[in-house]
Amino acid sequence: MESFAKALETVAGVMRHGAASHPDNDWVRRTLEYHIGRAEEYRALLREGDQRRDHLAHAATRLLMALTLREFT
Repeated sequence: MESFAKALETVAGVMRHGAASHPDNDWVRRTLEYHIGRAEEYRALLREGDQRRDHLAHAATRLLMALTLREFT
C-alpha cells in the first residue's frame, strides 16, 4: 500500500501544478472524452520514449479526472 500511496502523491503533485497554472479549475468543464483523449496522448508519448515529463503520471491524472466527472458530477 505504501507504493500506491506514493503513486497517489505523484498524481496529487500533477494536480497541484495544474491548479497553479490553471487557477480557474477548468478541467471540470471538460468532457469525459476530452480527458480520456488526453490520457491516450500521454500514453502515446510514453510509448514513443518522450522523456520531457512524467507522461504516466499525467495520463493517470487525466483518467482520474474522467472518473471524477463520471462518478461525482
